[in-house]
Amino acid sequence: MLARFFLRTQETNMRRLFLVAVAALMLTVASCSGSSSPGDTPSLTPPESSATASSSTPSAAAPVTDCLKGSYRLIRFVGAGEKGTFGTGEGGDVTVTFNNGSYLLRGAGKDPIKLTLAGQTADLLVNGTISGDYRVEGDKATFTMGESTGSATLSVGSSKSSVSIADVGSVLAPDGKAVLSCANDALIVTLQDVRLEFGKV
Repeated sequence: MLARFFLRTQETNMRRLFLVAVAALMLTVASCSGSSSPGDTPSLTPPESSATASSSTPSAAAPVTDCLKGSYRLIRFVGAGEKGTFGTGEGGDVTVTFNNGSYLLRGAGKDPIKLTLAGQTADLLVNGTISGDYRVEGDKATFTMGESTGSATLSVGSSKSSVSIADVGSVLAPDGKAVLSCANDALIVTLQDVRLEFGKV
């Protein structure tokens, strides 16, 4: 019991720490490349208005069992770190394929995700795979992230830094309990700290 609680706490903290760590890394790399001044204050404003949020929600829900079939492309993610720090990512070439209780998330390593975090922008290029399993109950699912292989690169201006694919997976790969909704070839996976928005391939 205690071990399970500890593991769940670790998973949640991993997501928060990833967002905070990437924010710090972006600020450090940006200052080294001269793209931000010492007086810059990171923005903690939520990344979207209520109008934007409502437009990203599927208009007509489909059965959840129909959601987790086939391949989707990651359109956008929204995450919240410590002290209300919001981060978003859009675009890129990350896809996820659901197949009978298992999933495979793959980054082709050619088109980066555009990140906005703590008042800074960066590119995150994912070149690797992350596998996992899931179990559906009603409109909810429990995901378990498995093995990860490959690499990722965070770029701010002309400066680059390596990020482990496991750390990327702590945000982009479904892991833990989630609420699902889908319609019109869109799938939204809402976890505790991250909302993942996918479009059917």
